[in-house]
Amino acid sequence: MNGGPHNALIYLAIDLVGGVEKAKEILKKLSEVGEIAAISSVYKRFLTPEQKDISARIEFVVRLETARNVDQVLHLILSFCQDGQPGLNRQSFAELTLLAFDDLILMSPKLTLPHPQMHQDPLIIRAAAEAWGQYAHPIYEKNLSELSKNAAPAKQAEFYMQGKSLVDF
Repeated sequence: MNGGPHNALIYLAIDLVGGVEKAKEILKKLSEVGEIAAISSVYKRFLTPEQKDISARIEFVVRLETARNVDQVLHLILSFCQDGQPGLNRQSFAELTLLAFDDLILMSPKLTLPHPQMHQDPLIIRAAAEAWGQYAHPIYEKNLSELSKNAAPAKQAEFYMQGKSLVDF
């Protein structure tokens, strides 16, 4: 799996408050190791039934073309993850998940590809289909566009902004 170019689907979930700036920062770092080939729309997911922005996240999927191998890409995206911490000097929450890497099927303690969350979460499958609709899921043997058509409606989520506005560095 060396050489390249490889295609990776990466899911990002970031606190809504301060999230756009944080997303731009992460995408800029990702663009240093490959080319952002596509980006989905950005969605706002509410984490509570009250649907308050203070407890919401922005979520989207990026397709990255890179010469790096799967272990290098996984290490890179894990380095961007941050747990939010309470208090005035709160660090923003940022979760990145490697959803797919080429047509690789992998089950190991540190990584499962394609990631099960990609087809279990209606919002993520839709965003992934926007970023790489023709990706042929190696287990389901359907592309993401087909899988997203049959997904349940995404609950507690709404369109927030165009993803391409995040990559205008």
